Amino acid sequence: MRHLRSSVALLTLLAIPGLGLAQEMDSKDLYKQVVKSAVFVVTPLKGGAARGSGSLIDMDKKLVVTNYHVVDEADFVFVQFPQFTKSGQMITNPKHYMDNIPTGQAIKGKVLYRDKSRDLAFVELAKVPAGAKAIPLAKDSPESGETVYNIGSPGAVEQLFGMTAGLVRTCGVEDHLVGGGTPDSVFRVRAKMVTATNPTNPGDSGGPLFNKKGEQVAVTESGHRSAQQVNLFVDVSEVRAFLTEKKITIKEGDGSKPAVPDKKDPKKDDRKTPGTPPKDNGNTTPPKDKDTAAGEPTEADEKAAASMLSRAKLFAEGDENRKTYIEKLNAIIKQFPATKAAKDAKKLLDAAK
Repeated sequence: MRHLRSSVALLTLLAIPGLGLAQEMDSKDLYKQVVKSAVFVVTPLKGGAARGSGSLIDMDKKLVVTNYHVVDEADFVFVQFPQFTKSGQMITNPKHYMDNIPTGQAIKGKVLYRDKSRDLAFVELAKVPAGAKAIPLAKDSPESGETVYNIGSPGAVEQLFGMTAGLVRTCGVEDHLVGGGTPDSVFRVRAKMVTATNPTNPGDSGGPLFNKKGEQVAVTESGHRSAQQVNLFVDVSEVRAFLTEKKITIKEGDGSKPAVPDKKDPKKDDRKTPGTPPKDNGNTTPPKDKDTAAGEPTEADEKAAASMLSRAKLFAEGDENRKTYIEKLNAIIKQFPATKAAKDAKKLLDAAK
């Protein structure tokens, strides 16, 4: 009888909603859910176009995250979610989506912010189609041995929005070069990365790496050139830190919990849509906050400046990182002069001279 009662109690507990017992899904159901957040990105270039991927992370702000190397220095890109036939079949032929661009059927996306050192960029869409869904950002980095999936649109095949699976090898700070078409296109990335066995190809870049709960744990970046089954993904912690530095508050899941809460006035932040900054060429300086520029820094200012300082310290060593290190310290001092992080940045800058 005791055993029966225990079993009933356990079943009752599992049936109670809201206890944080996130469900893991079958891979087919998982794909059907996450693909609603996946996007195909086309960046216009002189004499052609570059293709990549991305994911919608906020419905209200119509915000997409992708790689810097996908958008490069373009002011805008063309973004498309999966489209379907009248019978409900997903259209995966890239020609269909490319043909949508000259006819005005693709969504125009404005590149809001970019960070070369993280290989990340945020894009604001002109609109979000019915049926699209924002993917929730995971709270923590994935663990070694965890099964993860990624959705992307590799140019090597004639189908878009494909999914692959793999295992997380580890997470940690990686320092590597990205690019290589020309000497000017090469840039250094130093960020917390997820290394996983998921295969990646050109065109997959910028797409979501996600867990069995459908939470994004990283952004697809690139394959390792000299190792097998070692592919790189920008960790979710870098996405969150980037949001913090830009003082962007997004809604997660059902929209009830902000990813970057501002205790002073979270509702105000939720209504605020990020503006369009000038190109920063990798120097991630957000626009000035007119309300606080001349007064005491807000909690959001302190948090953003502290995040930027933590980021700058990653580049404190090595001659090849010196320029980036100094640029990031100066950015903190210029944007958040009254914060504690700015004072610390001044000391570090003096020591670096």
